[in-house]
Amino acid sequence: MTTGASAGRSRLRAWSWLAAAALAVVALLAADALRTANDAVEPVPRLDPATLRPGFGPATFDAALATSNVAIEGARAGLATHPDEWLRMEMLARALAARHRLTADAADLAEADRLLSRALALAPWPAGPALTAAETALSAHDLDRAEQALARFDASAVPAPPDEQTAAGSLRCEIAFQRGEVPSAQQWCSGDGDLAGLLRRANLVAGTGDLGEAIRIVERQLRRPRIPPQALATMALQRASLALAAGDREGSGKWARTAERVFPGYWLSEAYVAQQLALEGKREEALLRYAALAERTGNPDVLDALAALAAADGQATEARDWAKRAGVAWEARSRLLPLAYASHHGEHELLRGDRRRGLALLEGDYRRRPYPPAIVHYGFALWRSGDAARALDVVRQGEAAGFVAADMKLLEAVALGSLGRAAEAAEALSEARAINPRIDSASQRFVAFGRD
Repeated sequence: MTTGASAGRSRLRAWSWLAAAALAVVALLAADALRTANDAVEPVPRLDPATLRPGFGPATFDAALATSNVAIEGARAGLATHPDEWLRMEMLARALAARHRLTADAADLAEADRLLSRALALAPWPAGPALTAAETALSAHDLDRAEQALARFDASAVPAPPDEQTAAGSLRCEIAFQRGEVPSAQQWCSGDGDLAGLLRRANLVAGTGDLGEAIRIVERQLRRPRIPPQALATMALQRASLALAAGDREGSGKWARTAERVFPGYWLSEAYVAQQLALEGKREEALLRYAALAERTGNPDVLDALAALAAADGQATEARDWAKRAGVAWEARSRLLPLAYASHHGEHELLRGDRRRGLALLEGDYRRRPYPPAIVHYGFALWRSGDAARALDVVRQGEAAGFVAADMKLLEAVALGSLGRAAEAAEALSEARAINPRIDSASQRFVAFGRD
């Protein structure tokens, strides 16, 4: 499912730099039309995260990782004894993909993808692990291969069980969403669906402008009994991301800390909490948390967030060192799965490396997946490269497709301001603030996790 982990996944986003750019736009516009964002946004009373208790399953990240390692070892042993059985390849691939969801290790997802390609080649058409292959291809942002696998799934002479058909529909919803095909995505996500499908529907309705309904969908799922700890943490982080999208900093903090409570040791929960500390003005503590997490995981998302925070605190040398380490890590990941990390790697290059390379990577990702995160990333890259007119075209094409998001409106305001269209820029910034009153606040630059 798409979450803060996939959902979501989570790095220094270009739109946070747009907040700084918007301040320059504000200077060009009437002060009474563009006030400073209010830091006292009242959150809407919702489900109290303190009431949530995890159900059955590994209670901590370390326990879940140990369980995952055992599953992988067993699947490897089984495949070693029957090296040409596609079903055993699928078993190992599923175990590796599960560990990837836990640790974000690119090598696991890449190996799973290779195993499934081999399994599909060995299995007689249309048999084989088509649905698993579609899920894995989607995780790797390879929408074409995901669709090809689903076509093979549909070609089976024996109708798939209802739960598999539901899962396939959920994947099609996500593919259509990322392709910018809003009506198709809405159709595929219109039914009751499974848990993954419902959480994808939440992302879809959020991306089309209804954050309130997205929150209601996620909270209804959070009320399910006996949710396993890892799943509960992932859902709590999705809820935290929706709070951030609405400018509800109090809510995002509660949900991030809930995720850390229900599934201790999970790196992504810890990253959200470090981010929250920065938003709350506790920047020294945030730096310490990020630094410890970066040393433990080597995760480039964390390294980039740490670099940004260090730079903001005037630690230029340290910021360059963290950014350099992030660049090395992005290169390694991109060699394994170039499509999966095009957006992450592209933004890193744009902001801290080779700007032309970054623009090319972000353009490629946008061409494949013209949905809100890619629209903002590519549009920002265009604006930063001096092409405000093209940036405006990109965001307005996204709006015409049916997408509505505060960061898209902020990009529109910045592009319009750069083009000297002050009145239109004022209107776009007002619309952005109506969705997220903090979208252009100075502290928004510290939002590194939970935007895609």
